Amino acid sequence: MDKKTSDRPFWRQGDIFFVKLDREPDLEGAKAVKTGVIARGETTGHAHRVSPSSLADGAALMLLGREMFLKTAEAGATIVHEEHGPVALPAGAYAVVNQQEFDGLRWRTVLD
Repeated sequence: MDKKTSDRPFWRQGDIFFVKLDREPDLEGAKAVKTGVIARGETTGHAHRVSPSSLADGAALMLLGREMFLKTAEAGATIVHEEHGPVALPAGAYAVVNQQEFDGLRWRTVLD
């Protein structure tokens, strides 16, 4: 786990953060991301994704509007990427957040 900057623990893989939530969000109307792909790199095509074994164990990646959430199985979940080490998340619910940067005019999502 990366350093803790608040009372809410988070994990990071490249430009993607996983923020542990105190309770499961209301995901009524959310769409399942069955592929498990969280974000795909524009240059390499590599992807941050929930491992196939975690999906098979019951992890669920959900998209609600422009927000993404991950609910793990009891065993937790593993996030994989070809250019980063795997990240093991303990059981729970997570907000999946793309890192933002200020380009001098506005905030924008960091591109891989």
